[in-house]
Amino acid sequence: MVQLNAYHQPIGPSLPHWQARPQPARCVLHGKYCRLEAVNPEQHGDSLYEAYSNASDGRDWTYLSVGPFNNRAQFDQHLQTISQASNAVHYAVVEQTTGRALGTLSLMRIDPQNGCIEVGFVAWSPALKQTRMATEAHYLLMAYAIDGLGYRRYEWKCDTHNAPSQAAARRLGFRYEGIFRQAIVYKGRSRDTAWFSITDQDWPALKANFQAWLAPENFDDQGRQKHRLGQQTTVAPAGPGARRLKQMLALQTELNQLIDPNWRVAKQDYYRAIWVECAELADYLDWKWWQHSERNLPQLQLELIDILHFGLCDVLRANDALREQEAATALDQLQHASATASDSTAIMTALERFTLRVLETRQFDFSGFAQLAALCGLTLDTLYHSYAGKNALNRLRQLRGYQHGHYHKQWGGQQDNEHLAQLQLRLPTEHDHYPEMILHALQESYDTFFSGASQVRNGACVPPPLSSR
Repeated sequence: MVQLNAYHQPIGPSLPHWQARPQPARCVLHGKYCRLEAVNPEQHGDSLYEAYSNASDGRDWTYLSVGPFNNRAQFDQHLQTISQASNAVHYAVVEQTTGRALGTLSLMRIDPQNGCIEVGFVAWSPALKQTRMATEAHYLLMAYAIDGLGYRRYEWKCDTHNAPSQAAARRLGFRYEGIFRQAIVYKGRSRDTAWFSITDQDWPALKANFQAWLAPENFDDQGRQKHRLGQQTTVAPAGPGARRLKQMLALQTELNQLIDPNWRVAKQDYYRAIWVECAELADYLDWKWWQHSERNLPQLQLELIDILHFGLCDVLRANDALREQEAATALDQLQHASATASDSTAIMTALERFTLRVLETRQFDFSGFAQLAALCGLTLDTLYHSYAGKNALNRLRQLRGYQHGHYHKQWGGQQDNEHLAQLQLRLPTEHDHYPEMILHALQESYDTFFSGASQVRNGACVPPPLSSR
């Protein structure tokens, strides 16, 4: 829920009991397949140098500020430097069965006051890449930072040209946040930095995914994974946001099937449709200095429902349990949101931030959408009921020949949106079959005007059944 201060400005959630977090220690973190040990040149130098030497060339060091190393003396100096670092803790990834160190990674850019910490300096040898140990090493460090030390933000940063690093971040569950242009100079060149993060709110679902993926039963006799990371069955969220999300996804699926039975494989750039709808929403805000206009709050809320339509399509096509969990968590924020809209400046700022996020990631940002909806005075229930009504109207349009030009948007002297609004005022929103009630009422009104009541009664206009809610 978005909080407002005394000036009706949106502010972040209160953290009355927050305390600075401890520094990470040079400790041992044990897993099933590997363990993490603070880098010790005497203990790890030989096996690390041997492991790195098995690479066919030096490309693994291109996007790191050090390496490749021409000889053992240079490498030993590097190990001495990172083992004595005062602003980071570098860990060696040690294979449990052999005791060989096969790579390193670190906790760095440590900010105890704000609870932020970064995983970085990831240097995998060929023997460590694409193994269970590599994934477990990341899991162990995440769990230590978030569960063990209580950090609330876990970051990943890399050169924007480093495609493998960005792919690894996404696989591990990090969320892309944007690009810091010309952020660093290293090895005589400029670096634009891509930022990713995991928060303590993301962690429970990610932790369950890691544990399910790392379980021995997820691998066959040849050691091949049965399910990719993030595709395991996790505990579904059970809050009010999850319930409303499930209902809306079911309604959206039925509408999509009605429009195009092959919609899941059709090429649809939903993020572009969202972008266009955001521009239409902005048009109803009073930001134009060259002309006086009052903002239109009902129309703002209606445009939000249209944005949500494409957002649900995006989530459905992704078919990603983690994204659905994130969506449900975001919708939970609206459960106790105020029904009072904020000022136009706050709405415009949130709208711009949301739009930019959608364009950067090319996917729907449910967290940003929930904040925007709250600023526009929508609660979880009013959002759902508004969506259910618009979904019913869209279904009516499809059932009555919209695609073929047969549908009439006006009947009885009113636009179909006006008929919908009147019906929503009369129908009980708390009813379990609210979406069906709206659809059937719209059909009755439409068919009575254009075809006569007899055609409705003889079954010619009966719609396909809706899924149980």
